[in-house]
Amino acid sequence: MNPLTGYLETYFDEVSAMEFYRYIFPEGELDPYMKYTPGKYVGIVIEVMEKRRTKRHTVTDDLEKIKELQKSENFCLASPISYSGKARRSENARFLYAIAFDLDGIIVYEDGTPQGLIDLFYQIDGPAQRLPKPTFIVSSGTGLHLYYVLEKPVPLFKNIVKQLKSFKHELTRMLWHGYITKLEDNVQQESIFQGFRMVGTVTKSGGRVRAFQTGDRVSMEYMNSFVDGKYQVTEYAYKSSLTLAQAKKKYPEWYEKRIVEGKPKGYWEADQAVYEWWKREINAKAKVGHRYYCMMMLAVYARKCGVSREDLEKDAFQIMQHFEAMTDNDNNHFDEADVMDALEAYNDRYITYPINSISYLTDIPIEKNKRNGRKQADHIKLMNFVRDEINHNNTWNKVGNGRPKGSSKAKQTIRDYLFSHTNARKCDVIKATGLSKPTVYKYYDQIMKEINTVLTLDDVLQDALEESGRRWIEEQEKKKHENDQTDS
Repeated sequence: MNPLTGYLETYFDEVSAMEFYRYIFPEGELDPYMKYTPGKYVGIVIEVMEKRRTKRHTVTDDLEKIKELQKSENFCLASPISYSGKARRSENARFLYAIAFDLDGIIVYEDGTPQGLIDLFYQIDGPAQRLPKPTFIVSSGTGLHLYYVLEKPVPLFKNIVKQLKSFKHELTRMLWHGYITKLEDNVQQESIFQGFRMVGTVTKSGGRVRAFQTGDRVSMEYMNSFVDGKYQVTEYAYKSSLTLAQAKKKYPEWYEKRIVEGKPKGYWEADQAVYEWWKREINAKAKVGHRYYCMMMLAVYARKCGVSREDLEKDAFQIMQHFEAMTDNDNNHFDEADVMDALEAYNDRYITYPINSISYLTDIPIEKNKRNGRKQADHIKLMNFVRDEINHNNTWNKVGNGRPKGSSKAKQTIRDYLFSHTNARKCDVIKATGLSKPTVYKYYDQIMKEINTVLTLDDVLQDALEESGRRWIEEQEKKKHENDQTDS
């Protein structure tokens, strides 16, 4: 028996798959079968079958799908999240029921002593109480999954997701401690939406994923107490004063494009050559510890370049073989789970992912292309249009090339540069414009505030859609489902 599983079996009670998922999704929490109840959503399981075809399964309140999939010999992924509709996309995620962490490379001595697991519990229960106690620890074969089941599910609005991402990043770093894992210098950071091997289904070795209850439900206050303030999740309720009806009245063009026509947030389309370039980059330059994000960005570029999901999956599974060949120990494989989770970035929400972030996460340097000619003109025109919409033309009088009335030439030079280089730092502006440090420091923060207002307009309205338009979305899903039933 795996020494990690043996240790857990000795000291904790094992729970069945049905008990595990009922604990995460209490009775009445998920939508009843085919009811489309307002305010109720479903779980989703991804099954990877022969030839790496995938099948999505909807988990309703009766959990019958969980019972059925335990008989499968295929690789199955599930996350402790409820979704609106059948697609396991981050924008469809509604509530987070547990915060889950992957922990690999756990130290096991030659005599079979799972010293890393012993030290994990010492850091949980010892005098220092450095780490929070998980509700469940799941043995997935060579690694562990730690589940912190929340007392109350957290709504996955953008403002909350952003804080959860920061929180999970920090606690992951703390869990991957040198006394616990051999991979302390190669921490695997994963998204809030990460799917894990479903309890009760098959492992790589042919066994079954097993779950053990190690603690109780947790509150976010409890979880926050283990990280510094800057990493804490402080927002539990969505905050917005703008309703969808107000957004429709205030921004009719946006409403027509984004809500009525269903068009994605604006972005510059790229040629497929960019996608092919990124394939070559990650095949040549990907490193262990960054493989997941390299694959995730492949999905982003595929969406941006108009590559079909089918072609993306074909390429991704070919690249997976190369990535897996890079594995330097048995606790750090790159498999179907990593691919399927990374490919969730194949949606419009990630199209505008910043180049700086892509380069940082993948550890692959990317030289930015300057926006020349018509593209830059279109970009500035668009930014100016949105800027004027925000200010209702009250605070911005166009003079000459668009410089606000009363604005100094230096200030406008800084503004022009920052509108085209929104990630630029103060030192970048000084170097690019040749202006003095006091001049740049004088205007930088004010201009960045203006720019951030422009750049977040669509996000604000999207948040209003999340809050006030959810019922509208459910109605569309219900109609689509009824149409699908009629067609079949």
